[in-house]
Amino acid sequence: MKINTNIKKINWLQIFLFYSIVLIGTYLIRKLPNLLNLILEKITSIPFSFNYNHGLITLITALLFYRFTNIKQTATLLGNHKLKSILFPVILLGCYSVYGIENNHGVNKHVWAIIFCSLALIYNIMEEYAWRGYLIDSLSSLNFILKSLISGIFWAVWHLLVFQNFDQYGGFWIFLLFCLIFSFILTFAIQRTNSVVASASIHGFIIQMNIATIVCFVMFMLVLFTWKKKEKPAAITPAK
Repeated sequence: MKINTNIKKINWLQIFLFYSIVLIGTYLIRKLPNLLNLILEKITSIPFSFNYNHGLITLITALLFYRFTNIKQTATLLGNHKLKSILFPVILLGCYSVYGIENNHGVNKHVWAIIFCSLALIYNIMEEYAWRGYLIDSLSSLNFILKSLISGIFWAVWHLLVFQNFDQYGGFWIFLLFCLIFSFILTFAIQRTNSVVASASIHGFIIQMNIATIVCFVMFMLVLFTWKKKEKPAAITPAK
């Protein structure tokens, strides 16, 4: 009964309007040239596969909906403890830069790891503002499981407009299962820290599957499970 009551509290029309704009915007902006590559071509001859187009549309839509709807924003860039939130990108960049990422561009593998992970992190921040930011805040009256499932499904279906195929995952249904499982981790992270940087860093730790991935995951979990929100200083009552 309580679940039904909480579901009725959700402004589903607003959520589906948000999602529809993200889907339509993603479809349209993917028709445009890769804006990031156009910029990087002026700087380097190294080809990058990153496409920020659809990341930008999710970020802009999320920020506009935060601005013009009555949804209370709890997810911010650095969350409820700014200094601790910085640990997440430090762990991501630190683990992969030490291990290194091989490449065919003649770039030192440790330097390449920093460049590659930094570009991935920036993109993930754009995504996380939508899927673990605005969407999770919009579902605030639901329990953790429902939030994670809905966010995971929306996130996975959106990728139908981003990926040409899902062969590397073994098909869309396996990818959907992956998104659902991963959504539980990311939702836990955003609820624990209120930090988009934290969820974006965890989003990016599976850049490769190697020892760096395992170390990142263990360290992320240690930080999350020992996380304590920064306490606000007690108000001083003026003497009478």
